[in-house]
Amino acid sequence: MTSRYRDDPAALRALARDAEVHRDVYTDPEIFALEMERLFANTWVYVGHDSQVPGAGDYFGTTIGAQPVLMVRHEDGTVHVLYNRCPHKGTRITTETCGNTGRFFRCPYHGWSFRTDGSPAALPLPSGYENAAFAGSQAALGLTPVPHVHNHRGFVFAKMAPGGPGFDEFFGESLSSIDNMVDRSPAGRLEVAGGVLR
Repeated sequence: MTSRYRDDPAALRALARDAEVHRDVYTDPEIFALEMERLFANTWVYVGHDSQVPGAGDYFGTTIGAQPVLMVRHEDGTVHVLYNRCPHKGTRITTETCGNTGRFFRCPYHGWSFRTDGSPAALPLPSGYENAAFAGSQAALGLTPVPHVHNHRGFVFAKMAPGGPGFDEFFGESLSSIDNMVDRSPAGRLEVAGGVLR
């Protein structure tokens, strides 16, 4: 497949003009792939509101760009954002959009179990991993957390890239609009209510 945009900054700039946007912005698979890798993979993205996971074990599944993630409340009350992929074979831990997993997630493929903070809980037939360099592997660490997570007054944001601006630097003055919205609510706190819209 020939690349029309990846290595042509002029072609990318020509997609948006003062009074119009080229349809490729909405329909071209190459533009979509570039957005996923250059924009969503490198910036702070809203994941959800912590009221969507009120109790221990509650989770909400979404995506950051094209990567499936889980926002989950751990038993200590903290909210974690984890990649929704088993570190063993890459299977999605859950395909449900939301629910309560209890004290741990279990991979449907080989039955590996992980606590709601992502740490490993149990492996079936652990003797099968002896002398296999498992202890030093990435899989032994459990579900991979998204590297940067920030909860601002209940609004949970995450960033997959290791570098780049921090949360406060990235949002700057726009944080005041979130703060004003929350301050105007009757209880001084917002809550996301109702089911998931599809």
